[in-house]
Amino acid sequence: MHFLRRSTGRASVVSSPGVPSLRESFRMLVILVLCCLQLGACSVGQEDTTFGEVTRIETLVETLQDPDFDARAESAGKEHGSINIEFWLPPAASVEAHMGQQQAHGGPSSQRELQQFRLQEEAVDTSLTIRHEPHHRSLEESARSRRISRTLLQDSFGEADALLQFKAEIENYTDNALDGWTTGNRSTYCSWTRVICDDELHVISLNFSGLKMNGTLGPSLGKLEYLEDLDLSHNFLLSELPVEWGRLQRLQTLNVHDNYLFGGVPAEYGNMSSLRVLYIGVQGWFFNGSIPEELGLLSELEVLALGTLFNFDAKQEYYPYRSNKMRGSIPKSIANCTKLWYLDFFGNNNLTGPIPREYGQLVNLEYLSFEQNNFTGSIPSELGNLTKIKFLHLGNNALEREFPVELASLSELEFLNVGTNFLTGSFLTVESTSWSRLDNLFIDGNKFRGGFPRAVTAMTALTRFYMFNNEFTGGLPENLGQLANLQEFSFRSNQLDGELPDSLNNCTQLFLLDAANNGLTGTLDPLRNLSLLTYMNLGTSYSSKNITWENLRGHTPDLVLNSFTGTLTDDVILQWPLLQYLYLDTNAFTGPIPKVLGDLADLKDLLLNDNDFRGPIPAELGKLSNLTLLFLHNNKLSGPIPTSLADLKSILQINLSNNSLTGGIPPEFGGLENLQYLRLHVNKLTGEIPPELGRLQKMVYLILHSNNLTGTIPASLANCSSLKNTRLSNNELTGTVTQIDFLQLRSLESFSVNGNQLGGGFPVSVYNCTDLKLLDLSSNGFSGELPDSYEYSQPVLRDLRVLGLSFNKFSGSVPGWIWKLPELQVLDLSHNSFTGVWPTNLSGLEGFSRLEASPDDDGGGSRVSNNNPTQIEGEGRKLFEQISIQAKGLRLVYEYVLETLISIDLSYNQLSGRLPYALGELRGLTYLNLAHNDFSGEIPQVFGDLLLLQSLDFSVNYLTGKIPAVLTRPSLGYLNLSYNYLEGEIPTANAFSTRYDISSFKPGNDQLCGPPLETTCVAQDSNASGSLATPGAPSSELLDGTFWRAFEIGAAIGVVILLGTLSIIPFTRHWLLHPQVFARPSKKLKFGVFREPT
Repeated sequence: MHFLRRSTGRASVVSSPGVPSLRESFRMLVILVLCCLQLGACSVGQEDTTFGEVTRIETLVETLQDPDFDARAESAGKEHGSINIEFWLPPAASVEAHMGQQQAHGGPSSQRELQQFRLQEEAVDTSLTIRHEPHHRSLEESARSRRISRTLLQDSFGEADALLQFKAEIENYTDNALDGWTTGNRSTYCSWTRVICDDELHVISLNFSGLKMNGTLGPSLGKLEYLEDLDLSHNFLLSELPVEWGRLQRLQTLNVHDNYLFGGVPAEYGNMSSLRVLYIGVQGWFFNGSIPEELGLLSELEVLALGTLFNFDAKQEYYPYRSNKMRGSIPKSIANCTKLWYLDFFGNNNLTGPIPREYGQLVNLEYLSFEQNNFTGSIPSELGNLTKIKFLHLGNNALEREFPVELASLSELEFLNVGTNFLTGSFLTVESTSWSRLDNLFIDGNKFRGGFPRAVTAMTALTRFYMFNNEFTGGLPENLGQLANLQEFSFRSNQLDGELPDSLNNCTQLFLLDAANNGLTGTLDPLRNLSLLTYMNLGTSYSSKNITWENLRGHTPDLVLNSFTGTLTDDVILQWPLLQYLYLDTNAFTGPIPKVLGDLADLKDLLLNDNDFRGPIPAELGKLSNLTLLFLHNNKLSGPIPTSLADLKSILQINLSNNSLTGGIPPEFGGLENLQYLRLHVNKLTGEIPPELGRLQKMVYLILHSNNLTGTIPASLANCSSLKNTRLSNNELTGTVTQIDFLQLRSLESFSVNGNQLGGGFPVSVYNCTDLKLLDLSSNGFSGELPDSYEYSQPVLRDLRVLGLSFNKFSGSVPGWIWKLPELQVLDLSHNSFTGVWPTNLSGLEGFSRLEASPDDDGGGSRVSNNNPTQIEGEGRKLFEQISIQAKGLRLVYEYVLETLISIDLSYNQLSGRLPYALGELRGLTYLNLAHNDFSGEIPQVFGDLLLLQSLDFSVNYLTGKIPAVLTRPSLGYLNLSYNYLEGEIPTANAFSTRYDISSFKPGNDQLCGPPLETTCVAQDSNASGSLATPGAPSSELLDGTFWRAFEIGAAIGVVILLGTLSIIPFTRHWLLHPQVFARPSKKLKFGVFREPT
């Protein structure tokens, strides 16, 4: 990334072109200087001496290139002894004084010219010294020169060693970029690739951008004290930023963008007093340090990019899957960096606190971004002082209060984003602004209210205006057409009403129009001139999602809907020849679907669902070769499904549900190799399910329920390896499901075939579907016992949440694996012939132990219905899957299932034994139905632990004892204890006795008394409680000797008679041993309005 060099002298990242040998340049420069001195020397008779100096300099250069220089210089030092070189150099004061004179006369002023002047001074001083000294000291002077050069070269070789150390820290790189960096040619390090030196052989620039380097960053580069530019961007470095780099006081540009650094910016970087560009850029989640206050010391700083995109001039270089996580507040001290023109904190997500008002002092700012963080508080009005600002990003934060009117005076503003915050009030309270140059305006995702901001209509340079997801009311302004340059206009999900203004026809550059979820009416005539439209959404915000509107209707009370009317004629459609996305769903359009839609060659999404379209589906739609979505559901379409739809080779989703389509499913659909969703439910389709559908390898959803389909389920569906949801319920399918090899359907999450005529045994291979969340085989003719082999009992169906096997002919005991399903929340085994007792250990039902529901939360959207709404997708723990259960004395249909719906229905079986105390562990239970079984004993007190229980049905069992007081909680809305053998007084706490009518306790339970029953409870002495004696009889009468003698004789006679009777009459034996069979009412009795519907 190269920063644009600006007229104000801003820094730039220097690239690394090839350069000639710097030693040769230095040699030629010295010779040139000495030649100039020779010309002056000729006039005073010093010609021989000066040219002797030239010879000495040539000897010096040759010596620098000699590989044996170090050894010979060391030997020369020993031969001539130590030489003091301080007296030989010209005094610094004289140099500075001379430079002052030079500058006063327009002479050399730069550092490099100063260095050249020093070389001239040294040469002149040397010539003068030689002129006045004996000739025999010339050898000593030569050695002295070599020692000086050797000292300078040793300093430079230290920089070479630093570069070699840096290379050793790097593991990999591309293009053989650093292969030439070796110790053998360390003397030529200035000619190494990616290295630039100055005339004094100091490294001033390193550019390693895009070398795909791996490795860590050590302190080595911190030794390059003359370094000015360092570019390490676009690599794979995994390291912290070295603290030692803080010593680089000459560094002007530091670019480490697009690596995998971690930690943060060291506080020592505040010592980089010359730094003009600090570009951290995108690193990743582990770059999570705080921003040091010391950065405020960088007085020369012009660019501070701590965000994850470089977006100057809105040319985005965006990394959506990577972001930094710098945290904490942003320092106020950065306001001291008054030369800043680019300041970016974008995409760190964890920066918090208010935006410092001091940033209003950064009057040179042109680009300022706080976007995609967690800044709070209000937008500082002091930002109105940034008179040079062009790009201001404040979106995706938690900013509150009203938009400051001071920002309306920013006349240079071209880009403003305050979207996705919590801003309130009117967006603009002024009639006009200074935003004549504003090109992009984003105010979406706030709580702005009031009418349409009319000041916007004067922003004639506007090309993009997003105001969706707010609370604007009223109509669109009639002069909206003044925005003639408008290209993208989105105002969906507000509360705007009325008709579209006719002036909208003047916005002929418009190619995106999103007006979904408002209260707009009228026709589409105001759009007649918008021939460049490629995206038009006048429907709902859910149009392009996998959620069908029929499941949202009634569950989104705050959602506002458009109601455009009229007929879509061919002339209307031909006005928009470039359309790619057409969303007209959930309106009131009538008439037939235009055939000319088939001529929109670029069309990708066509959503006409939830209207009043009638007639057949045009066969011409098959010409839309780029079409990916075809939604025509919830209309009044009729006739067969056109076979031509099989030509839609790009199609991903087809939804023709909830119409009156007839005929069969075209077998040609098996050629739609990209098809993922096929929804044809709730029609009048007949015939068999085409086996050709088994060729759809990418199909995820196959929803065919509520038709008149016949035949068997094709075994070829097992070839649809991507299948997640199969819904074939409420048809007339026959055969079995055991022919389906579920082993191949490893991705299956939902399988529902309820309401057919299927038979056979339980499909054991379904145990291989480890992602299965819903299995519904109810209302069929399945029979036999459920397998309970250990090989299936432990690891199977770990994600299963809904198991429906009701209304079948299953028998035997309930297998143990059912009580070990950790995610199970809805279990319906009702209306079968299961036997046995309830297990005492229910700890495996972990899903029943959740306490996340509130007592009045029924766990999902429910209604009393026999309809079958379609499956829809959802997020998190919400399962968008239609199920029906028996609860509250009614058949409830749930259109979606929340985690809070916890239900068990074992009614109409032959289960027996006592109710286990383990039921108290199922603390999330909301519905429990055990009616029509053979349970006996008392109702356990542990039911007091079921705080979320809303419906309880124990009717038609053999329960005895008293009604426990723990059942009196107000949350229990439905209770049925009829046809049992309960006794005692009905509890009165929490209006329990008046909350339910008599049908909750009667028929049966003859020993119950108290309201709401007419039977009054008789007060009894506590000592006689439970006695069979007549109240008031003296106890001595029961204990005298006559009684016991009579008892012994009678008992002996009774035993003899009983044994004889049992051995002679089998019927009597059965009657005495099983009296309950003759005492209980028939299960086939009708209980009036309380009979549970089947």
